Amino acid sequence: MYRAGSGLRNAESLLPVQRRTVPLLGAIAAGQPIYAEQALDAACDAALRCDFALRVKGDSMIGARIRDGDIVFIRAQDDVDDGQIAAVVIDDEATLKRVYHIRDGLQLLSENPRYPPMVFTFRDHGTIRILGRAVGFTSQL
Repeated sequence: MYRAGSGLRNAESLLPVQRRTVPLLGAIAAGQPIYAEQALDAACDAALRCDFALRVKGDSMIGARIRDGDIVFIRAQDDVDDGQIAAVVIDDEATLKRVYHIRDGLQLLSENPRYPPMVFTFRDHGTIRILGRAVGFTSQL
């Protein structure tokens, strides 16, 4: 809302933020992997181009300012660049981590020094699959 004397000039040139609803598919671990299940909906800033959202459980990503209870928005894609944060499924359990490609698998790193790196090879696990890249998140104060 514009008020005279509020310091906003040319308020008519501001563009409204466009939002759209994406499915909130349940919880994703920021710690040990957990099973993700269908749940509600979440509002995503349209500029993020996200496809779904997940509620974070755990504290392994606090160094990236992603905390327990936050909602992280994911753009569906089957691969990410090294160092990007992604939702990854390992044997039907989902986790949110920084992804690094290694020979024959993935190394997943937390953003909390309390959690060691996790290494998953394709021969040792039935399924290792990147669901998508984290493109944003919302936190509650």
